[in-house]
Amino acid sequence: MQTAPLGSLEPSESRRTFQELIHASWQRCRQYGLGPSWHVHQEPLPNVPLQELQEQNQQLRRLTLREMRLLEPTLRDVGRILLLADASGIILDSQGDSTFLGRARAVSLMPGATWAESITGTNAIGTAIAERKFVQVIGRQHFFDENRFMTCQAMPIMTPTGRLAGVLNISGDAHASFNAAGHIVRQAVAHIEHDWTEESATDLIVRLHHHPSWLGTPEEGILTFHDNLLTGASSQALAYLGLAPSAIHSARWNEIFREKPSWGRRELHRVNVPGLFYTEVLRTSPAGARIAATSSAHPGPESLAEMRDEALRQAVAAERGNLSAAARRLGIHRSTLYRRLSKQQ
Repeated sequence: MQTAPLGSLEPSESRRTFQELIHASWQRCRQYGLGPSWHVHQEPLPNVPLQELQEQNQQLRRLTLREMRLLEPTLRDVGRILLLADASGIILDSQGDSTFLGRARAVSLMPGATWAESITGTNAIGTAIAERKFVQVIGRQHFFDENRFMTCQAMPIMTPTGRLAGVLNISGDAHASFNAAGHIVRQAVAHIEHDWTEESATDLIVRLHHHPSWLGTPEEGILTFHDNLLTGASSQALAYLGLAPSAIHSARWNEIFREKPSWGRRELHRVNVPGLFYTEVLRTSPAGARIAATSSAHPGPESLAEMRDEALRQAVAAERGNLSAAARRLGIHRSTLYRRLSKQQ
């Protein structure tokens, strides 16, 4: 009988349905002593403490604000807002439709306010933090009556070491349908985690996917190794390999792959699991990772590069977030568009 590889997900960890997630959240809210008819009055953090919290989350904000700027025109046009919260549920940044932002502020859905379940009941940000997975909360699924005018989709953002860094959320009017919201927020987080993991590398990077044409795009999984020890992984890579976050800083190369490490593009097989992955294995520079980690979250003066970046953003906005369609509109290959977007700061 074969044993499960180190750090592998157990079958009992299968996904619960959204309805089960909502039910579990409502149970927690009752345990907190909350009542659906309550009105929660919050005093959002003043500017100075909020700015200090934003500074503490510089890396998270640098990568996420890039995605938010890219998506903001599309979501503004469909009456949606984007929110970034830290790991405790405090909102750090917001962008999107100004009309809905006004309605959201009435229930403290704004920077400096806290949206942990224990304070604001069942909501996409707080429940995503509690469950560590994608959550959507639609209308009456919110625990508090006053929040039921909204529909929200949220996805946790994990660091390369498997720690919760924050949550990206899309919110809008519950009566205005926008079916792409869940896909958009999950794709945006995949891009953030991809770039974060790649920037964290100090020795080896392993790019992998089930199909070779997706290597070099944000849809690939990213692993980092140092002296054959797994030191970082995107959630995408962990999911592809069936690994739990606990494998990071625990699993070694030979506990994950059958073949020995070697550079370049090659096929790798997972230990004790059928099938193969198309991969690219390469060295990286620790200095490059340090420079990327300390880059500013704020854009500099306008340049030709920024004008090109704006053209990319406009094409993506025109195609409502569909990057493949945007690449066709620009007349470039999809992987070229991905690479250019990934370099935007």
